Amino acid sequence: MSLKNCNFKNNIRCHSGGAEGADTYFEKISTEYNIQTIAYSYQTAYHTSVNKYELSEKEYIEGIAHVNTANETLKKYRLKSYLKLYARCWFQVKNAEQIFAMSTFIQIENKQFVKGGTGVTVQMAIDNHKEVFVFEQELNQWFYWDYSDKKFSLLSEIPKITTDFAGIGSRSINEKGIKAIESLFRKTFQ
Repeated sequence: MSLKNCNFKNNIRCHSGGAEGADTYFEKISTEYNIQTIAYSYQTAYHTSVNKYELSEKEYIEGIAHVNTANETLKKYRLKSYLKLYARCWFQVKNAEQIFAMSTFIQIENKQFVKGGTGVTVQMAIDNHKEVFVFEQELNQWFYWDYSDKKFSLLSEIPKITTDFAGIGSRSINEKGIKAIESLFRKTFQ
């Protein structure tokens, strides 16, 4: 698939990973709104998105460098087991200006982080000064990364998609997460 624009609505693209759960739902609703999705992958037969973009070896190595930088903050164990997944996440971040994530927060040493693999993508976005929004599924609230306070802060309203974005999140998306994605698109495009 070419990354060139293909006359889609508002010239906005959704960058995702094609994984089951939130990624798949972002891709589905983007299609409903006539927004092009690019679903990044690296050497796996399990990625079945019709919008699949297979990373080259050079791109994979670039992704690993950014994963390693994010892990300086996150200090995740067993990182090597998931490098194929995490490296593709870099391209979701690289090619987007806004990141919309469906997940939950975890506390580590009195700091708030996004849980799981989604947290790696969010950290890469923060490391690269992207606009980061997280819908915390258990709290049923939107948060944004506040660069001046260096923490997630509660949003008083639903954010809006204004440019190319990454639509990412938990494989265990719940009903609140699905409704949050629907509300995000409705607010932005209707």
